[in-house]
Amino acid sequence: MNSFQNLGLVGLSPFESATLDLEIAELESLRIRTELMLALRRYIRQRQWTLDEAARAFRQSSPRMQNLINGEISRFSVEDLIQLLTKAGLTVHMSVQSPSIASELQTS
Repeated sequence: MNSFQNLGLVGLSPFESATLDLEIAELESLRIRTELMLALRRYIRQRQWTLDEAARAFRQSSPRMQNLINGEISRFSVEDLIQLLTKAGLTVHMSVQSPSIASELQTS
């Protein structure tokens, strides 16, 4: 059984299936970038840094830090955000689950 059958999405055309796969992947990337960006924003807020102080600390331009503060997530890749978190001395942990484990967790 594939992931679309698990979701009750049967009878999709190959194009619809491929499109849905891409949309799911994009949503997961957005979720990950959101978590990373929120962690950086919390870090900056906890230190009560001004925009210029944050820019200096992260060796970024003020407009780049403004993008971060404003939550302009499309301007940051996962790699960009991880590099900034690392500059802050924070550690990023990642977890990948197989579909069978994820399904078991949802039904528990």
